[in-house]
Amino acid sequence: MLKRIITAIIGLPFVIFLVIFGGWPLFLMCLVLALMGLRELYRAFSKADKFVHVIGYTCTIGYFIGIFIGGVGQWLFLALAFFIIIVQTFLVLFFNKLALEDVLVTIYGLLYVPFLLSFIILVREYTLGQYFIWLIFTAAFGCDTFAYMAGVTVGRHKLKNSPSPKKSVEGLIGGVLGAALVGFLYGFFIVRFFDPGVEHFILISVIVSLIGAALCIFGDMAASAIKRRTDIKDFSSLLPGHGGVIDRADGIMFVAPFVFLVMRIIL
Repeated sequence: MLKRIITAIIGLPFVIFLVIFGGWPLFLMCLVLALMGLRELYRAFSKADKFVHVIGYTCTIGYFIGIFIGGVGQWLFLALAFFIIIVQTFLVLFFNKLALEDVLVTIYGLLYVPFLLSFIILVREYTLGQYFIWLIFTAAFGCDTFAYMAGVTVGRHKLKNSPSPKKSVEGLIGGVLGAALVGFLYGFFIVRFFDPGVEHFILISVIVSLIGAALCIFGDMAASAIKRRTDIKDFSSLLPGHGGVIDRADGIMFVAPFVFLVMRIIL
């Protein structure tokens, strides 16, 4: 627990600064985290670096540069399509040296880690992104914090047939309701001291945080399922007390696309 607190004290102000500042500093942070998380996933499945993984790293860099410059457009779908085509082409060229599992993991890895993490940039750089970006964290961190508190204090009924059997039903309910409370406080603060330019922003903050918390729970369990299937405790030891990039960002990766969808619908 002490390691978790120290890591949070050191890292949280840095993350807050980058999110507020936005632009290329946030872009670089997300790109670095995406590459690190991608390597964690590749190592979890393949247990070693494979030459086909280079395609995943290279396409991740190109993809992030593309969304930073051009945002979302039809080119995005073409980029993902050609990424899959290139990886499949490697399977043909190196048929006797390349395992099918490595090809599938290369494709899955980019879609799971860099692609989902990229929505942090897409949210921040979109219209009114400086306000909506924080809803990702009110949902994810609010859920994590209150789920832990509820689980420790009143958790009685453990989840069964779940990748995370140590989690309790009370903890999950506490996490969702706690995230909604954090969302309400954030929405009230923004409306009180700023002009977000959106009607019913407090209500939107509560709903997004509520649904986002549920998505965060599934994101956490999805990462747990991968760790159980690959027989690892953490994806890496990069963040003392937290594990790796995926261990810390598993919920965020599920929430960020949802927040971006809400922004596109509302704005």
